Amino acid sequence: MGVCCSCLKRLLSGSEVELSDSRSENLMEDSVPQVHSIDIDMSAPTIQTSIDSSDELNGHGLALADVNVEQDRAYWEWRVKMNGETASTSYPMFGVSNKRNPKFYQILAESAVPPHKHGTKFMVAVPNLNDGDVVGVVVKQSEIPMIQLYLNGVIQENLTVSRFRGTVYPSIFLPECTVGSMSAKFLYREDHFAYDGEKYHVDMRQKQESGYN
Repeated sequence: MGVCCSCLKRLLSGSEVELSDSRSENLMEDSVPQVHSIDIDMSAPTIQTSIDSSDELNGHGLALADVNVEQDRAYWEWRVKMNGETASTSYPMFGVSNKRNPKFYQILAESAVPPHKHGTKFMVAVPNLNDGDVVGVVVKQSEIPMIQLYLNGVIQENLTVSRFRGTVYPSIFLPECTVGSMSAKFLYREDHFAYDGEKYHVDMRQKQESGYN
């Protein structure tokens, strides 16, 4: 069982800098804030990041963060922004996705597979989102369901992913809007969370220690 913590700094080891034996260097490493972003190379070509912040995205299609989920439990959030009144033929989706590359999107673009099924097997659609809504994603690899979504701090019992396989990355799918547009911001640091991610992990720990799944 991995360390249970609320922020990706400790849960996503791809972001870790290897620590030396020096205690002073350890303290220095711990004080450096972790910086992650949307990985454009793993995301759909129709996804763009903000000029001011690479953890903010717009456009449409699948987008992956640049760090994989390795520990047993993790939590992150997506803050959704509606740019005017919006309408689309599908809903935004949240969860995780396996590693992608430009060839993946090229092949799918030439197929009959609809865009909302491009790498979204381990993701869940969230309907009726409003401007400013925050979708929280709890990953717990040693329990079922492995992914549980929260909306504005409230658990959504029916929005889960039972299992996933392989190396996965935090991911979001933005639908193509026929009216207006939609964007989102990736929140992965505890001091940036809109809601108390640690609370969800404490609850899960208590269930496990009590013998419940």
